[in-house]
Amino acid sequence: MFCMAAVVECVSLVVLLANLVTVHLPVITSLGGPVHGMAYLVVVVATLRDPAASGAAKVLALVPGIGGLLVLRLSRGDSATMASRP
Repeated sequence: MFCMAAVVECVSLVVLLANLVTVHLPVITSLGGPVHGMAYLVVVVATLRDPAASGAAKVLALVPGIGGLLVLRLSRGDSATMASRP
């Protein structure tokens, strides 16, 4: 679920920004804004509630738009680093 929310957060931001610089259709803004906001909140709350999340992950989750993807990258990097240790 977290992975899906992170991707939705990033994709919805791209759609909102593309709409802003091109045609600026109100229907895209009115649908995309709440979707992006909810995905952002899911990413932040899920990261803050995760007892295994590091302090860096909790700070990265607060970055709007790409915070979820940064947390995923950090967590995968941590697990890869832990797996390679003897």
